[in-house]
Amino acid sequence: MAEFILKKIGRDKGVEAFRSQSITPNYKHLQGKELVAELQKKLIEEAYEVQEAQDAQEMIGELADVLEVIDGLYKAYGISPEAVAQEKEKRRQERGGFATGLYIETIQMSEDNPRVKHFRKSPKKYPEI
Repeated sequence: MAEFILKKIGRDKGVEAFRSQSITPNYKHLQGKELVAELQKKLIEEAYEVQEAQDAQEMIGELADVLEVIDGLYKAYGISPEAVAQEKEKRRQERGGFATGLYIETIQMSEDNPRVKHFRKSPKKYPEI
């Protein structure tokens, strides 16, 4: 008998789907911090799948998966989609959106700029030249 380790969150009808394919899942239901941690990992997994989408139809499916995980996070945190939409609009008004395709290659600032600490704190994300 073949057995594989998945160790990842699945959709609500996942057990039913596996059983319909003569697959026996070993599973548990997560709550609280465990659920949140797995949803966060799933969001990253789905984001990578968005990056790999080859055409508009694949993108639709991957974005739908991302939104489904986000819905799970709303529920886990007790957050309303409306609260997130309000924050999104607030940030768009303050910072703008992503419509223009702005791509920032490097930034420069003086050593006494308070933001230097922010960027140096994450050298993998913001390598210093």
